Amino acid sequence: MKKNFLLTMLAAICLVACAETQKKTEIKVVGDLGDPQPTFLHNMFGRETYAEGQVADGVVTFVVDTVQDAIAVIGRSADRRQPVCTVILDGQPIEVTIKDGEAEITKGSESNMKLAEANERLKMASSPMEDLMKEYSEAHEKYNGNIPDDIMEGFDKRYDEISEEITATQKQIISENTDNLASIYFLRAAGDALGVEFIENFLKDYKYKDNEMLEPVMASISGEKNKLPGAPVVDFVGKDLEGNECHLTDYVGKGKYVLVDFWASWCGPCRGEMPNVKANYEKYKEKGFEVVGISFDNDKEAWAKGVKDLGITWPQISDLKGWQCAASDLYNIKGIPATILYGPDGKVIKAGLRGEELGKALAEYLGE
Repeated sequence: MKKNFLLTMLAAICLVACAETQKKTEIKVVGDLGDPQPTFLHNMFGRETYAEGQVADGVVTFVVDTVQDAIAVIGRSADRRQPVCTVILDGQPIEVTIKDGEAEITKGSESNMKLAEANERLKMASSPMEDLMKEYSEAHEKYNGNIPDDIMEGFDKRYDEISEEITATQKQIISENTDNLASIYFLRAAGDALGVEFIENFLKDYKYKDNEMLEPVMASISGEKNKLPGAPVVDFVGKDLEGNECHLTDYVGKGKYVLVDFWASWCGPCRGEMPNVKANYEKYKEKGFEVVGISFDNDKEAWAKGVKDLGITWPQISDLKGWQCAASDLYNIKGIPATILYGPDGKVIKAGLRGEELGKALAEYLGE
């Protein structure tokens, strides 16, 4: 009897504890709901759909239970293609108002109001970019795609200036939100533009530094570190075009300067850059220079055809997994073509060398 009593009491305590960890968040969406109405609430960074909203009297209501605070996005479709507004699920009521097609958090916890204010600041910082893209499109049409160099240089300069302002605004927002999840949203959204040093310094004292939503950020930091000057080569295993298993370390760190070229046969810019890589390879291969291609293809025949059509004669490695390839994560490759130049000791000299910069770097280390 005593044993059964104790088990019953333990079960009751467990139920109370579990109930206390659950947070119930109610979200109301009001205003011009539009068509389709915003009736889906998704996990911002996962595949989970938290709830479908109930519509009554022109108001969409979501009620969702979470164990931990989370970031969610209200959307108009089950496939996430029509996002409306991002919110933080923290157990406190939220109201989102839609007006003239724009949604904003108008009521909520301190964290949600900080998120709303931050989004407005970022929107203001980003608005010049929208104007620039419109001007570029108009110029592209006016000059039939052949925009004069002086005008193009002006576009490039303004693009860089606006991008710097956007990044500065993101950094400021993140630095001001050390005690809530808003920073995770902006850390994920800004990506590599923030830089490894800034992110690591921020995370030292960040309340949610161990939150699982930061895992992709941490993986990106690791990959970026693997590209920094002085970083040792991190091995990548794949197969060559003959099907033989090979390692990146079969070539890097063997006494030569090695350019690791991340590319794919389907990538237009990669194919456009290849003549430059080829010219430098021919010029410096007798001086101790090697190139190793890491293909982001997932079709072996297309990969082989690309190598043949482009006249590539240097070693090739791939695991034929496209963007899911191991090299993509190891080196945080978010776009191709991408390159890393290694010294004879297998340590990074510089990443991102393309065009004239590649020739200049090789001339510096191998001579004209």
